[in-house]
Amino acid sequence: MAPQAASEAPIENAEPAYARVHLSTPECSLRAVFEPPLAVPNERRGDESRGLSRLVAWWPYVLVAALYLLTSPFHNGLNNPNEMVRVYMTKAAVDGHTFTIDGVIREWGGVDDKAIRDGKLYSSKAPLQSLVGIPVYAAARAADVELDKRHLTWLLRVFGSALPSIGFAWILMGFMRSRAIALGVSARMANSTGIAICLGTMMYPYALTYTGHALAAIAAGGCHLALMALARGQTGTAKWRGLALLLGLAAGAAPFAEYPAALMAAPALVAAIFVIPRRRIPELVLLCALGGALSFGIGLWSHHELWGSPFKTGYSFLENKTYAESHHGSGFFGVKGPKAVAFFGSLFSPATGLFFYSPILILGLVAILRSIVRPGQRALAWAALAGFTAEVLFISGHSHWRGGWTLGPRYIISVAPVLGVWVLEAAKTPRLGAWVSPLGALSVLFTGFAAALYPHLSDVYSNPLSTFVWPSYLKGYSTYGVAHSLGLEGHASNLPHLALLSIALVFVAGARSKWGELAITLLSVSILAYLGSLVPEHDVSAAARENERLWGFWEPAHRPTRAMFDTRTQVSAISVESELEGRRRPCVRVAPERCSYGDQPWHHFGPELINVDGAQHPLMFLHPIHDQVVRARISAPPAAKNGLLRMALSDESVASDNKDPVRVQAFDGPTKFFDDEIGTQRGFTEVSVTRTSSGPITLELRCGRDGARVFGFELVLSN
Repeated sequence: MAPQAASEAPIENAEPAYARVHLSTPECSLRAVFEPPLAVPNERRGDESRGLSRLVAWWPYVLVAALYLLTSPFHNGLNNPNEMVRVYMTKAAVDGHTFTIDGVIREWGGVDDKAIRDGKLYSSKAPLQSLVGIPVYAAARAADVELDKRHLTWLLRVFGSALPSIGFAWILMGFMRSRAIALGVSARMANSTGIAICLGTMMYPYALTYTGHALAAIAAGGCHLALMALARGQTGTAKWRGLALLLGLAAGAAPFAEYPAALMAAPALVAAIFVIPRRRIPELVLLCALGGALSFGIGLWSHHELWGSPFKTGYSFLENKTYAESHHGSGFFGVKGPKAVAFFGSLFSPATGLFFYSPILILGLVAILRSIVRPGQRALAWAALAGFTAEVLFISGHSHWRGGWTLGPRYIISVAPVLGVWVLEAAKTPRLGAWVSPLGALSVLFTGFAAALYPHLSDVYSNPLSTFVWPSYLKGYSTYGVAHSLGLEGHASNLPHLALLSIALVFVAGARSKWGELAITLLSVSILAYLGSLVPEHDVSAAARENERLWGFWEPAHRPTRAMFDTRTQVSAISVESELEGRRRPCVRVAPERCSYGDQPWHHFGPELINVDGAQHPLMFLHPIHDQVVRARISAPPAAKNGLLRMALSDESVASDNKDPVRVQAFDGPTKFFDDEIGTQRGFTEVSVTRTSSGPITLELRCGRDGARVFGFELVLSN
């Protein structure tokens, strides 16, 4: 396509006259990218106050921000390598002033997805996410804030993923509001589309994780938003130059967030020269180069520090030989010719399909294809289509296209905002616009509800929504986040995000503002969701085992809502003894609910309030003894089969000079179901219990140095 003729007019020649005037206004071109419109004139009625108009206009933005911050799924037993190896790199850079993660592994234990060079271990991932978190963690350390693995991960998620994602989501939604005026689309439809894209695509689950995928979506999606604003704005202004710099900056950052994101960013760079007057091309190229030099230069520098060359990646040094050989050992970094199973699996399957989890994006693709054959937006449409095609060819040819544990095809997350922004173009036509509400609501239902609870679905499942996500909600499994920090558990802990997601779903379903259409849309969504749930598991028994495995180390561990047995109220059902070289010493009663099993006053058992993670908790007090076994046998009713065991050292013990952990083993009858060290970090260790024996549950405590080792536990069981 030849560059546009030397004219300062925008390319939207196919738009109505009022749209061209609006889009050629320099104030609009920047506002469309950076400022969510607070209100539009035709929304004001009668004597409505300006403040009310602003409040009404802002609520979709607040809704999205709240959901991006409300939950923080974390499972130490999962030890998600895609995320943890990035956390390890950030921690190593601040604590040890190095990118090698050997020291963090010694402190926190092993993690997968490592690379090894010159005998030292590194994160094998694209480096941008870890680099973004360095100033965040450094600020926490400067403030003398001590963080364990879970709390550091939460901090990095918030400042490294969630807040940048909120900023980008607001820009995207504001862009749609402004674009809606030009298209003659209602503000309600623009808001509904924006909410559906922000909560019904991969943008949402990966805003909750420290994995680099959210930054890839921001960088690649930002390229296309900047391209659109350049095309529709007045050239040669300070705002236009700022957009050109932003385009270069985002394009340079994209590959270092996730390497495949470059496939979506590059077409936007090329298309930029086709949407401006010829005489502005040299200036555009210079500004893009200046913007890109910063982000691309930092990325190349980090590659040199990590791999000894700016042009090598961690995939050349993978420690896991299985990954190296099966995932990246053939073709170009594991990419060969497209395969039908990968194509259909990554786009349409209920396991990971892009259009299964986010069917609203189909409308964006249709709008792009329609715009290619129409004047006015061809360059923008070709850029989007080229990026989408390149991403699909990439994942269809990748030997590891499934991507492990994922919600949607995470390797090509950058297609989500790009297809998403084009959905509004489809909404302007009655035939396509009628599909925005049902497909948008279905996207929020499938992606949004899963993301808030568990944004990394296991690759064991063929249909993880019906097999794992919905059963987890029904059983009351919840997640860390604001509700959990307020003391809510189980179903009550899930209510805040379920309520907000339900509001979003109903609002999106009612985008056309008619009650009859809302009812029809909700009925359609229900039918489609039911049909989706009918897709069977490929291996039913394997899926059932995976459910039990994941629920077994779920955090926060699932507490029974109706307890048959609780150690805090049934102290008499617990017998305690100490053992030294085969000689056992029973716990002798010294008070109504206290007994002694050692020579020191603190060698006693009974209910006490113990400080754990900054709060007092009623727990059963035990204190280990040097070189002895302290044993507690808990005789629970045989019908009490399922429950939760919580254990911790007191905050004072963790902060003391004695850093020796307490070794805890737990048995269900003769079967050991827990064996680990307690006390290296503040907070509870929580273990889900499923009894298979009618015998007692037994805890055995051992330690080296026994000074300041205050241990507390509770066991709650139901039938």
